[in-house]
Amino acid sequence: MSRRPSLVVMSAAALVGLALAGGAWATNFSVAAAAHDESESADPRSTASSDNPYDEPAPVRMGLARVAVQSQEGMLRLPGGRLTVGSSNPKAPANERPARSVVVTPFWIDRTEVTVGAYRACVEAGACALPARSSATCTYGAGEDDLPVSCVHWGDAEAYCRFAKKRLPTEIEWEAAARGTLAVPYPWGSVASCSNAVTLLNERTGRSCAPRPAPVGSHPSGDSLFGVQDLSGNVEEWTADWYVESLSPAPSPRSGAAHVLRGGGWLSPPSLSRTTTRDWGSAMESGPNVGFRCARSE
Repeated sequence: MSRRPSLVVMSAAALVGLALAGGAWATNFSVAAAAHDESESADPRSTASSDNPYDEPAPVRMGLARVAVQSQEGMLRLPGGRLTVGSSNPKAPANERPARSVVVTPFWIDRTEVTVGAYRACVEAGACALPARSSATCTYGAGEDDLPVSCVHWGDAEAYCRFAKKRLPTEIEWEAAARGTLAVPYPWGSVASCSNAVTLLNERTGRSCAPRPAPVGSHPSGDSLFGVQDLSGNVEEWTADWYVESLSPAPSPRSGAAHVLRGGGWLSPPSLSRTTTRDWGSAMESGPNVGFRCARSE
């Protein structure tokens, strides 16, 4: 399930230009980009241009101004409108291309990934199955309720969201929450950093920023511009969509062999933890790198 990354280098002016072109989305937020304090360069990934598998120039480090959105019961309401999803980089994996314009209706999405504690309530109510104990690093049973629940099958995730009177997000909704109208590789900007997300340290190592996922919301500097947390790293997230390799304007398929996973996890390299990365998992997938969050229609 390996995918390769697409890093986009953008100036502050270019970011603002994209926002102004974002139609209804642009009317709901303003964009401001500012360079991070250079003291952050001690992070093992903050200046590692060699981790860029596309051999592009080292990306500019940026911070994005947060956008105020309505919140309710742990969910955030994201505005609707027209935005671009996918990658236009010719070196991007084929399953991320082409970039295309889509219209998203307003929706609600969980601020954080679903936690062990929240999932346990569903198990105790008899509405959810115990997560598969496929690894010693599965979070259910680890004794910390604020860790993201992992080792969940797609059906388990769907059952929990239904129990919570929600649903799994579509992959377009997930990408909208991660980047809005901005062509940034990560929800927070342009450079992977352990201070922003828990992933592998770089493309060449099996060593992670942490020995397991972090408690949800532990990395606020990695929030998306809407304040949605842990969209990159921690656990990669199930979406509602069936996976297809080639994107098209056609509606999402109604059946298939695997579902789309988004965002990468603590066992994923930075390249698989970007806003446009598309991964997949079969109905049997339930590893320690896999979790989810829920969404809700208006």
